[in-house]
Amino acid sequence: MVSIAPFCYGVGTPALVRIAFGAAIARGGPKRFSSSSMTASPGFLAIVATALAVQQPADLPNLMPFGVAQSARPSELRCEPLAVNPPDSTGQYVCPAVPRPDPDYQEYILAFVQDVGICNLVAITPYTEDDDQGTFTRGMFAGITAKMTRELGEPDEKVDVAHAPAAGSDRLFKRTIMDEERQVFNQWNDLRGRFQNLQSASVALVGDEEYGLAVYSAYRFVGNDDCMRRMEQTTGLSPDR
Repeated sequence: MVSIAPFCYGVGTPALVRIAFGAAIARGGPKRFSSSSMTASPGFLAIVATALAVQQPADLPNLMPFGVAQSARPSELRCEPLAVNPPDSTGQYVCPAVPRPDPDYQEYILAFVQDVGICNLVAITPYTEDDDQGTFTRGMFAGITAKMTRELGEPDEKVDVAHAPAAGSDRLFKRTIMDEERQVFNQWNDLRGRFQNLQSASVALVGDEEYGLAVYSAYRFVGNDDCMRRMEQTTGLSPDR
């Protein structure tokens, strides 16, 4: 499947790098960080606290995507680590179920930093072989985009990029997505003006030679980028490797 780690970054990096469909294909599943527990440094906690305390109207709501709070621990959600880790240590976790599941998705992946909280949550639809035009998956992408738009407002970016003229043909849609010659995603860049706890969100149509096509939706909580950098420092791995 496509590595979700680059997909977890949000505001502050170029759109195509944020999505980074071509950064890595992890045949055994989503990108795994090394197993390691951590104690967050006071300096880092101060950075996150500052991000959470950005001046915002007090009446802005918090958003809990699929019923998941930023402060939740993986063990509370019955999520399993993607690497061999002690419970609730820093890393990525797969969650077969969440408090408010959406029938479009098969599983949920969250990035968690001990003593800080959840950085982001990525929901993944089942992969499908689909036809050459990607008819089923494109319909699902449109439906999920509509649901996220009702929840978040209109996307800031709607991107359908082909890297060569032939890659823009809808008759070759499935192949060009799997070959990373075409990228399709929508991005909500800065949601802190609407929600107290949400930084950004994305929905992307992705492909894999072995599995077919799927849709990934990512919700990034406030402080996500610092949180992900701390995860890199703790595990010793960059998410795009």
